[in-house]
Amino acid sequence: MIASAALLAATALTAGQQDTTAMPDTVIVLDEMVVSAMRSTEVQRLNQPLSLSVAQPTLASRSAGSVTAHLLRDVAGVHVQQTSAGQGAVVLRGMVGNQVLVLVDGIPMNNGTYRDGPGQYLATIDPETVERIEIVRGPASVLYGSDAQGGVVNIITTSHSHAGGASVRAAGVGSSADNSVRGRFSAGYRGARWTIGVGGSLSSVGDLRAGGDVGTQTPTGFTTTGLDAEVEFTPSARHSFNGVVQQFSLSDVPRYDRYVTFRAPVPGRDAEHLFNPQTRQLAHARHIFEPGKAGLTRLVSTVSLATQREGRSRISLEGDGQPADERTFWRDDVYTPGASVVGSSFFVVAGRPIMLSWGADWQHDILNSSGYLEDLTNGTRTPLVIDAGTGIIETGNFPDGAEADRVGVFLSAEAPLAEAVRLSLGGRWSRFHNAATLDADFGGTVSNSSAALTGQLGLVLAPAPPWRVAVRIAQGFRAPNLYDLTRVGPVPGGIALPNPDAEPEHSVSAEVTVRYATARAAFDVTAYYTRVTDFIDRVPGDFLGDTLFNGERVFQGRNVGTARIRGIEAEAAAGLGPLRLQTSVQYTHGDQKTPGGGDEPMSKIPPLGGHASVRWNVPVRSLSVEYLLRWSLEQDRLGSRDLQDPRIPSGGTTGFATHGVRASAAISPLLNISAGVENLTDALYRTHASGVDAAGRHVWLGLSVVGGL
Repeated sequence: MIASAALLAATALTAGQQDTTAMPDTVIVLDEMVVSAMRSTEVQRLNQPLSLSVAQPTLASRSAGSVTAHLLRDVAGVHVQQTSAGQGAVVLRGMVGNQVLVLVDGIPMNNGTYRDGPGQYLATIDPETVERIEIVRGPASVLYGSDAQGGVVNIITTSHSHAGGASVRAAGVGSSADNSVRGRFSAGYRGARWTIGVGGSLSSVGDLRAGGDVGTQTPTGFTTTGLDAEVEFTPSARHSFNGVVQQFSLSDVPRYDRYVTFRAPVPGRDAEHLFNPQTRQLAHARHIFEPGKAGLTRLVSTVSLATQREGRSRISLEGDGQPADERTFWRDDVYTPGASVVGSSFFVVAGRPIMLSWGADWQHDILNSSGYLEDLTNGTRTPLVIDAGTGIIETGNFPDGAEADRVGVFLSAEAPLAEAVRLSLGGRWSRFHNAATLDADFGGTVSNSSAALTGQLGLVLAPAPPWRVAVRIAQGFRAPNLYDLTRVGPVPGGIALPNPDAEPEHSVSAEVTVRYATARAAFDVTAYYTRVTDFIDRVPGDFLGDTLFNGERVFQGRNVGTARIRGIEAEAAAGLGPLRLQTSVQYTHGDQKTPGGGDEPMSKIPPLGGHASVRWNVPVRSLSVEYLLRWSLEQDRLGSRDLQDPRIPSGGTTGFATHGVRASAAISPLLNISAGVENLTDALYRTHASGVDAAGRHVWLGLSVVGGL
């Protein structure tokens, strides 16, 4: 199950002293270590000023969902949004899209085309390869640079679960929610110096059946294929080399909200709206050097090449309800080479140990963008053009050949100020440059550069052994990307046109966390406040002095002013003999200044919601049985973008509560099985701002076989 409450369970709260009184099968994992919080080294979560969560997928959590975003549904502080069944995005502290940084094995997925709203990108990670997910809730721009204003989601993958020597693994999943099947096969070898793993995945997902009387939502089905490999060579105790290659593709992914109005009482705007391909590729090589000296305890050097391929086809519906006789197709391929060097050092100053994390990173986006119109009567294709009023412009979603550079250096330090006080201090310099050539009517040559210094300060107090109080003040920064500056394409309510003059967003966030942890119970409560200035939002704009473009309302990404977000995130866990009890709740409230100077709610702010679970562990064949509750209140605080969004009904998103039961068991040392029933009451619901209703009552089954060769 997701181990978000591992954040809560603790070692003793005096420096270097651990609580060893925990009985077997008490709360959760003690003294959990994470990498995301400091980048270069593993750190103890309990003593960090940042708010952290960890998801550790199991056979059950993988089997109960179809995309990687589903692995995060029960993590404290995380809201999962799905525009369609083959997509998924996370909202952290009211921020989504290009305000949340997603990493795969520490390498950024975000590139210059990432949208200002929820996207499909998490779905391009094979859920069967996800070993662990580490989440930083709140600004992490000091460590990771731009896009990390709302937080960071670091997805750690593996091609094969090694058991020593040569081994194979086969896994299969089936669900009645969408008549889906997914299978994966992997093989590997682990020796004294070499570790090798290869794997492949296939899935077929049918149309998703919603709860209540809605029935099957057509079209929502898709297919996936994945291939991956990893190799690790450890020639000595000080050196290790790691290489990874991954490809994961989704085919014919429909954007369901474009086919229907809300819950499909009448047809929507399009007869066809498909993402094909929806592909992610990643290759990276990493060298880890651990000399074990104070001046350099660890050095991690990484080079990578990430590729994102996104095609989208659309056939609109005419006024008479019939499909148009032409198909519009856009294709965007982004190639992102990158490199980073991250190290850690250890010093003693005035008798006090100081741990330093430092490094530099660079990424460069190269964008190929094109589009065409296909005449469905005769199959002829012509380049996609738009009539700008002063001439015909050939265009894709973005200017073909656009480029973007991101570079940064950072330094972070941790040190005890006293026996019960730890200080964390860090800073980063970042620089960004976007270059593109637009038609003269859209701004001509774009050369948009920005730089920023960001910092953070944190304190962790230990007033008594079971308690921690953490305080953090952190700056965030998001540079405008190619999407903000140059994109041309449809958006809810109209068409997006470029704004080459957009400027960076800046934010300041303050948070206070109270943690309590013993061997049998723990809780964690965080209150935060974030103020974003020069907030970039999609707002009504104009083109050559006209608010309409080809009859559609013009929207542009503009620095509209100030946004304010505040909220509470809480989680608790307890162990009562063989029972595990966990619960979490989150509340977010966001407001922003309108272009006219007034106040309105921020868009896509999640409502008050949370989860609770009770798991019974039986010491027979590792059997466990779990009851799971997910709930949410209604969200009727809507911003202007929400009011124009067909994914959100008039009056807001209604609340819900769903119930499920899961069971898992180790049938033998080689065979594991998990099964469950979700949405027992067949409730009709969707998470806020999603474009598809969640699954109605359904059953699922997962099997995993691991064996040596």
